Amino acid sequence: MNRTLATGLGGLIALLLAGCANDSALTLTPTEEWTTEAEYEIGDRMQGEALFGTYIDLRPAEDGSRVYVLDSQASEVTIWTPDGDLIRRLGRAGGGPGEFQSPSRLTLVQDGFHVKDNRRITTFALDGELTGTSSYPRGAQFQGFPVQIWDVFKDGSFVALPPPSVLAESSTGDLTEVVSVLRVAERGGSWETEELAILDFENWQASVEVEGRSRPVPLGQPWVTPDHFVVDHLGGSVVVKRGRSDVPGLIELFEISTSGDTLWARTLQLPPVRLTEERIEAEVEEWATVIAEQGSGGNASPMLRSRIRDAWFIPEYWPAVREIRLMSNGEIWFEPMGRDSPGVWYAVQKGSDGGPIRRISLPESFQPLDVTDTHVWGIRRDELDVGYVTGLRLVPIQ
Repeated sequence: MNRTLATGLGGLIALLLAGCANDSALTLTPTEEWTTEAEYEIGDRMQGEALFGTYIDLRPAEDGSRVYVLDSQASEVTIWTPDGDLIRRLGRAGGGPGEFQSPSRLTLVQDGFHVKDNRRITTFALDGELTGTSSYPRGAQFQGFPVQIWDVFKDGSFVALPPPSVLAESSTGDLTEVVSVLRVAERGGSWETEELAILDFENWQASVEVEGRSRPVPLGQPWVTPDHFVVDHLGGSVVVKRGRSDVPGLIELFEISTSGDTLWARTLQLPPVRLTEERIEAEVEEWATVIAEQGSGGNASPMLRSRIRDAWFIPEYWPAVREIRLMSNGEIWFEPMGRDSPGVWYAVQKGSDGGPIRRISLPESFQPLDVTDTHVWGIRRDELDVGYVTGLRLVPIQ
């Protein structure tokens, strides 16, 4: 299946579901109910070796024997047993071998793991021994500007995005409505850039005129969710999430290979959630208060509140999801938006053509980061916002 066919599939789905004006007319994707049981936790509130910062990424080993934790603030990776015994500590801030400069992501790869920072990708064996460093390609450009590297495939090519200047504005000076996901590959001694996928960013940002300000103040769009993508390093593909404002609760997923072909596509229909007037007013009040405090320091005026509301795209229903995350077990996890019950996540197996998806109830204070066949691993934060690396056993509800 190619990219053109994937685009056509999205249009066909829209036609089939168009006109479903009420919630009962939608056919929901069936779900299997799952919950979790506490089993592992690594952390120490006041002292000790397991004191983690705010920005953490982690991956458990496939056999469950180790947990690899990246602490971005400390520029450090620690390797643990699930029971909390420290096996190894490695890395520090710097530009030398095995050092990191603002690391942001840890990923398991074949026979090891790699750490992405703002200049390169450093690869380690599973025991923590340094095995290699891949500097980002020089000379790779998009529309005449150097690209920003996002990740790397196992074949040595890179996933990239346009530079911030292209993301912020189009050639006409207006906010861009599409963003290209790029592949950067070396051919004939030079780096070439090609498009893998196109992300829809329409209405992703707004602005509001504020008295006393020479320029409009940028606003986030609380109920506009641009397309999102994740990288399958070993599989050599990217998975794109696309939502639709015309069909509430609808999600389209596409897997695209490094050659640009669509490998898999699936549509999910979640229960639609209506956007209430109370939630709109609360969001308006929060933004108005922040803008007023940043300006004169006074109270937000009724005019400012009205301008913020007029600047936003306000749908009848919440978007289905904001982002997706590809887990080590091949599942795509996402958190629905607008639901009254926090801690609910959905999971669909990448490549599955149909059947039920998992609906998992997690503790509200827990953020899932990776999943094995038996456990979901992530960060639990206590009432003081201290983070604990936590492994919860997945349990089906009979």
